[in-house]
Parts: sequence; structure tokens; C-alpha cells
Amino acid sequence: MTEEVRNRTREMPRQLKFVRVFLWIQAVLNILVSALVTALAINELDHGNEEAGLALALAILGFVVAVVLIACAIRISHGSPWVRPTVIAVEGLAVVMGLISLVNGGAITQLIGMGIAVGIIVTLNKPEESAWFKR
Repeated sequence: MTEEVRNRTREMPRQLKFVRVFLWIQAVLNILVSALVTALAINELDHGNEEAGLALALAILGFVVAVVLIACAIRISHGSPWVRPTVIAVEGLAVVMGLISLVNGGAITQLIGMGIAVGIIVTLNKPEESAWFKR
């Protein structure tokens, strides 16, 4: 068997399977939270609160991030080279947004999301997992 055939038939590293599960969970949670924020923002806008426009914009961004996470969760098993940097960027933004939220008096539960994001970034930078995207 040639090296190329061996690489194509190689099974995805176990830790990447966990990453894939967390990407799906994050995508679903993004959709649920974005739907809730959208409904609340539209209600506020209907009642004349123009400041709710920012919340609506962030909710739309949440939907976009969910679509990106779904695409990454689907393509991670194929080892698509764009998945790794995309997930690292999204998770990096999640950590930064979590820190900003904590500094501004946000819920301590932000630490859970930040911990998951850091764990995903660390996993994607391990040699075996990183090699999965370079085959």
C-alpha cells in the first residue's frame, strides 16, 4: 500500500471526534441562543427600543457562526485543510468574547465555554491532530 492510500484510509484521531461533537453542540447552542435573542430584539424594536438593533445584529452573527461551525463539523472527518484554521479562529474569538463578557460583569458560566474553546484549540494544535489536516 502506498503512503497516499494509507493516509486516505487512516481513521480520524479520537480527539478530533470529540472536537466534532463539541462543534455540533456549539452550533446548536448558537442557533438556539441566536433565535431567542432575535425574538427578544424584534420585540424590543417593535416597542420603539432602537438600541435592540445591536442585539439583533449580534444574533445574526450568531447564526453565521453556527453555519460555519456546522460546515467545519461536517468537513473535519474529511481532513479539509481549511477546517483547522477556521475552527481555531472561531474558538479564539469565543475566548476573547468570553473574557470581554467576564470583565463587563457577565456570568461566571462563561468560563465553561471558554474552557471548551481553549480545549479545542489545544487539541487542534497537537501533532497527530494537526497532521490529519495535512495529509
